[in-house]
Amino acid sequence: MSLAATYTINTAEYPGIIKVVFKDNYDFTLQDSKDLVEELKKICVNEPMPILKIPGKFSSIDSDVRSYISSVEGMQCSSAEAIVTTYLPQRLIGNFYLKINKPVKPTILCDTEETAVRWLEQFKKI
Repeated sequence: MSLAATYTINTAEYPGIIKVVFKDNYDFTLQDSKDLVEELKKICVNEPMPILKIPGKFSSIDSDVRSYISSVEGMQCSSAEAIVTTYLPQRLIGNFYLKINKPVKPTILCDTEETAVRWLEQFKKI
């Protein structure tokens, strides 16, 4: 689990999948994104893994963050990413992210964690 106050990292809940849960009511910054990538590098050790992302309620990211997290550098630890949200503003931002920023790794927006994990299973290393 991460010591950072803006998110937690869980590698035990779904073996072979990294779960990142972001803080509620927070504007996620570019520096937060870079810090997260550094923490993920310690877990992945140059072997990309599927990542389950759960945004905090009433939290947001700006265009610089969306550009970074969809880039080769921002997704270097990901084999694929699933983002889970049912909150309408986040779904709108998520759809915008998928269509405009075009992540360099397979990425999906899901309504449930179960659906996201089931989709991520195909990207696990055996």
